[in-house]
Amino acid sequence: MLRVAFQFQDASAKNQAVITPHFRRQIDIGDPLSGTDAQQLCTDLAAKMATLPGVAGTPFTVTAYNDQGAKPNYPLAQVKTNTGGAIKQPTTPPEMAVCLSFFSGLNRPRFRGRLYLPAWLLGATPSDMTRVVPAGIRSVAEGCVPHFATLGGANVDWGVWSTVGNAFHKTTDYFISDAWATQRRRGIKETARTSGTTSG
Repeated sequence: MLRVAFQFQDASAKNQAVITPHFRRQIDIGDPLSGTDAQQLCTDLAAKMATLPGVAGTPFTVTAYNDQGAKPNYPLAQVKTNTGGAIKQPTTPPEMAVCLSFFSGLNRPRFRGRLYLPAWLLGATPSDMTRVVPAGIRSVAEGCVPHFATLGGANVDWGVWSTVGNAFHKTTDYFISDAWATQRRRGIKETARTSGTTSG
């Protein structure tokens, strides 16, 4: 698994937008004993994610973990990008997201997954906050698909890791709904509150 955490609003660890795409390395027939270069995977994914229009220099970190590793499951590698850069100040509600859905073979439990991409990360502006996700924003989200599909070369696959089935399933299909998704845990800390009393 690669954990990508984008900093926004301020430097608080609570204000991070996180996505966790999963990958599997197939055995290299030419060199069955070769290992996965986790550091290179982090570096390559960071380079791809840096092209998203909403990043604009904001700090983000890519960390690699082994899903099947024994606890404590320490990181295998990590890359920090735009360190010292200006932290993103979203102009749209941080809770608003676009859902990238994907599955392997048939869209069924344990063979499907979702990545909730923050609207601001995709370059959304207040004018994009219409009833449905604009086609242009969905197109930016779709641009993440080849980023994941080509990461690491021919023997690295993007897909779904099922903890229930203890199995990995390579992505074969994807779709992006025009319905907005919300991720409440991405909301910023309140700065004001309207309150009062009532007779009930």
